[in-house]
Amino acid sequence: MKSLETFAHEKGEVGRYFGIAGAPCLTTVPVKSASLTVTRLRREVSGSVPVPVRLPAENAYFLMLYLSDVSHCDIRLDGSLTKAKLYPRGSVCLVDLKEGASIMLLSRLDSLAFVIPYDLFDEMGDLLSDLTACGLHCRRGEVDAMIGYVGQALLPLFERPDLAAAATLRHMAIALCTHLLHDYGHLSGMEAACRKPPSLLSDAQLKAAKDFVLENLQKNLSISLIAAAAGVSPRHLSAGFREATGYTPHQWLMHVRIARAKDLLSQRSLSLQTIAHRCGFSDHSHLSRAFLRETGMSPGAWRGYRLQ
Repeated sequence: MKSLETFAHEKGEVGRYFGIAGAPCLTTVPVKSASLTVTRLRREVSGSVPVPVRLPAENAYFLMLYLSDVSHCDIRLDGSLTKAKLYPRGSVCLVDLKEGASIMLLSRLDSLAFVIPYDLFDEMGDLLSDLTACGLHCRRGEVDAMIGYVGQALLPLFERPDLAAAATLRHMAIALCTHLLHDYGHLSGMEAACRKPPSLLSDAQLKAAKDFVLENLQKNLSISLIAAAAGVSPRHLSAGFREATGYTPHQWLMHVRIARAKDLLSQRSLSLQTIAHRCGFSDHSHLSRAFLRETGMSPGAWRGYRLQ
């Protein structure tokens, strides 16, 4: 049997399990070879005709982010139903698919559904030694602001299947997996006893934020966008970034932009307007003011000094 991840990649199969043929689906390979898929699920449900949903057994986790309130219950192995549970907007449901999962939808569904194979978490563990975990704690109905930020950042990507969207999707996938390992991962007894108190930002979250800035330097970057790339809230990013670097995200961003401007100023053929655009400044005046604050010199004076 093909994996759920493979089906989702090829046919949008996750949507079919919910009775939504052709549901929009995005796929990325964030680290090595394991894929993460995210599917936009929108399904109307009549109160008198509930919808059964059965996901097959897989070596993967299934994560649902609810974009509006929804009610559903579990279907037991004998076919009976558990008590209905309300999942509020912004809440999540994380389940292990090793034995499959079955629910009965009782109201309208509007959500993002992520399928994350075990192999991807193994690859993340190889990449980020500070985030090793032996599994995830499954949770239901809890509001998770970090996953909410990631979800909101992903929604526009369903409308723009281009290279920029693919790069953003990869960043978001890494941020999501990092958050799950950091906040949902459970450790062995010895690892838990030896683990140091966590910093506000993990090494992986800090790296994700910095990488996103460096790869999008000429764009109009807001703290919210950088925070979404790291899978944290803007307030969490600001506090954690300052703790780790001694700078606010904005100060670090400006420092990196000025460093890039210095490199470009060494190319005599480039105008200040062109350099300003490539470094993310609105115009050459904006560049000049920031450059003067950072170095005590104007860009023209710095260029003349370096090229004399």
